[in-house]
Amino acid sequence: MQFYKVLFFALLLKVANSNGIVNEDEMILRFSSEINNWVKTGEESEEFQRLLDNLTLLSSLHRVDWHSYTGETSNAICTVCRSVFDTFIEFRKKGMSANDIKSNVIKLCTRMNIATERVCDGVMTLNLPIILYIVDTKPNLTASTICGVVFESESCPLIDDEFDWTVNIDSGPPKLIDADDSEEIINIIQITDIHYDPNYEPYGNANCDEPTCCRRGQNDTNTNNKVAGYWGDYNYCDSPWHAVVDVLEQIRATHQNISYVYFTGDIVDHGVWETSFKGNIESINKTYSQIYETFRNIPVYPIMGNHEAHPVNLFAPKTVTSNELNTQWLYNLMADLWINFGWLPESTRHTILQGGYYTLSPKKGFRIIALNSNVCYSTNWWLWYQPKDPVGQLQWLADTLLQAEKDGEFVHILAHIPSNNECHAPWKREYLKIVDRYARIITAQFNGHTHNDELLLFFSNDNSTTINNVAWNGGSATAFSNLNPNYKLYIADSKNYAVKDIETWMYNLTLANENAAQRPLWYKSYSFKEEYDIPDLSYDSLHNWLSRLARDDDLLSRYYRNFFKRAEASLKKECDTKCMRAYMCRIITSLGDHRTHCS
Repeated sequence: MQFYKVLFFALLLKVANSNGIVNEDEMILRFSSEINNWVKTGEESEEFQRLLDNLTLLSSLHRVDWHSYTGETSNAICTVCRSVFDTFIEFRKKGMSANDIKSNVIKLCTRMNIATERVCDGVMTLNLPIILYIVDTKPNLTASTICGVVFESESCPLIDDEFDWTVNIDSGPPKLIDADDSEEIINIIQITDIHYDPNYEPYGNANCDEPTCCRRGQNDTNTNNKVAGYWGDYNYCDSPWHAVVDVLEQIRATHQNISYVYFTGDIVDHGVWETSFKGNIESINKTYSQIYETFRNIPVYPIMGNHEAHPVNLFAPKTVTSNELNTQWLYNLMADLWINFGWLPESTRHTILQGGYYTLSPKKGFRIIALNSNVCYSTNWWLWYQPKDPVGQLQWLADTLLQAEKDGEFVHILAHIPSNNECHAPWKREYLKIVDRYARIITAQFNGHTHNDELLLFFSNDNSTTINNVAWNGGSATAFSNLNPNYKLYIADSKNYAVKDIETWMYNLTLANENAAQRPLWYKSYSFKEEYDIPDLSYDSLHNWLSRLARDDDLLSRYYRNFFKRAEASLKKECDTKCMRAYMCRIITSLGDHRTHCS
């Protein structure tokens, strides 16, 4: 449960037409006025009660992605966002204390059934100091800008000129590098989204009233006897430690001749209302130590996920120097761990400390660029404070790729949050322009974050019918939520580092929990080439595959099943061809109108 849900998620029901409210401006005025009166008097008027009753969130909608809504519901969500922020920004300017703001928002949160009082309190306690710092130090910040950053939709547009920034990208023609295939291969393992939960309780409560379940202390709310599995759970539960260890041991025991391990982030659990610096540091240290002990002499190239930060998602710019607010503790920790384990050279420390990103060349002619794409996440509140290319990372990326091109290097890019997944629009636009310019040398990208088995195909800016790059998603080692745990093996060309095939490995969580005394039965779920009957993973072949996906319902159904990692907990939901096609459309990434490829 993120802070944005605490504040805005309530208008998923009936609100657009409730009580005679006919347009957005009227709704904002009426709701803002009623909040004002309620805060000042402590009493709910009949009008306020009617509004709140219509805004109250059903428990079944607590975990629904607000981005999936369109039309009147999307308008309503933006209206609530602007109403709440307009009201409390004005209260703050008039001198309302942090404690009073916190108390009132917690009451509003629980009154609307957005979360339990414990969760509302925890989220506000963690996030409010940062939000108030931003509001206090940026007096021109408006509710329209805040909601535009968070939602960035037709209903809630971002029209603030401060957010329209660009990166200087070399305009010269791409340099041609010999990219012929070789017969020799290398093996690359990708592990992502472990989400280790120190509070995981096997046989505890798997159906709680909090954002994350299966945790100690939640049994008093278990009314339907759904208990947490020993190896994890399909419900909204993270990973017990023995499941984390098992995936690492499975990789070491099964796969020989691993050249590199890519770890694409998210160690920390989803208990975002009660994280702490101490708890995050302990989980990060414990997990990276286990990774090191498992792989020893195999190079590991890690990046951080949005959950490593405390509070979750929040990556502050360098100008914020307060130890209570900035992200320097995390950058310091990661630099020390990654370098001291021998995975990275000392030369990477400077940019890791600058913003959590780095580059290195593990072999002549090959470069890895590891980004901290978490700064672009639409729920990184610091974007309100400093929207322009946080810590100059994209400019650094463009400059690093230009030098790699001059040096004749092929490149892999690692980034936790994919460029099309809730990433701030200016960042996404500039990132796509950079990829388009250097597509000839970027032979693969690797993402995490979504937990699903998916990919992104990048279409050329000059030719909207041509694919010129691909980003593979590693899925997740956690079962959160309604998924089977997995990792991936990439078979790559040893000369140009293009991916030749992918093996997805997983286990059936239901069967694993039925035989809890035994280790899970890992198996190769599929090879990409074999599953989809394609000759190779070249851009032409992937384009043909995408075209087949649009007209072959059986192929689309297979992709849909693999997207959810064959987990029956997800696949039992009804989804017809039109529904499945939406998952196909997620594949397409371009600067233009990608819907033309999904018709």
